[in-house]
Amino acid sequence: MKLAWIQKHTLVDYPGKVACVVFTQGCNFRCHFCHNPECVLPEKMMLLQNDMIPEENFFTFLESRKWFLDGVSISGGEPTLQSGLYDFAKKVKEMGFAVKLDTNGRDRQIVRRMVDDGILDYVAVDLKHALPSYYKAVGIEQTKEFYHSYEKLLQFLLEGNVDYEYRSTVAKWLHTADDIEAMAYYIRGAKNYYLQNYVGGNTLDPDFGGESFTDDELFEFQKIASKYVKNIGIRN
Repeated sequence: MKLAWIQKHTLVDYPGKVACVVFTQGCNFRCHFCHNPECVLPEKMMLLQNDMIPEENFFTFLESRKWFLDGVSISGGEPTLQSGLYDFAKKVKEMGFAVKLDTNGRDRQIVRRMVDDGILDYVAVDLKHALPSYYKAVGIEQTKEFYHSYEKLLQFLLEGNVDYEYRSTVAKWLHTADDIEAMAYYIRGAKNYYLQNYVGGNTLDPDFGGESFTDDELFEFQKIASKYVKNIGIRN
């Protein structure tokens, strides 16, 4: 596993849990608004090569936090690109922690295997845009295989028993009310959908011109999405 860094404690990333977040390197997207370019762009990833976290160091850290942490969120980048993901998450689970996976939906098979084997307790799936305009958010045209995998993962989560959420980072000039409706309709029947307001800062595309929505605009989006999804949350 290519572990870039650890957020040692969070009350937000894993709903209902005190957790840490471990970030993996590598991603199949190039989202303009991504705040983790060091986990995505090869030229930035190279700058961290001497500071990568050995797995044994991470597990030593977890052992020292058993009294404090409930869970571990595996994020990125895109964790399903890591060949060691299954064994890594299994070891975290065997240590007594709840395990959450953040994914963009590229590999439904590894997610399903980990759920079926009792390793994953929570799955968070990014929904970047309305599907016909996905490239506007992710920066790269996706193959039919990606959309097929994404659709199959959605069906698996809708029909299964593992806790999960879908989430969209929304930004002015990139998303509209019509896009929010299209995204919510696509995942209609889902348990949880979170709208995450874009916050400026260190973005993968330094020329990204998106802006945050106002609270009133987000509440209107929440109202639109609530027609299709049971629980709609807003994260600022």
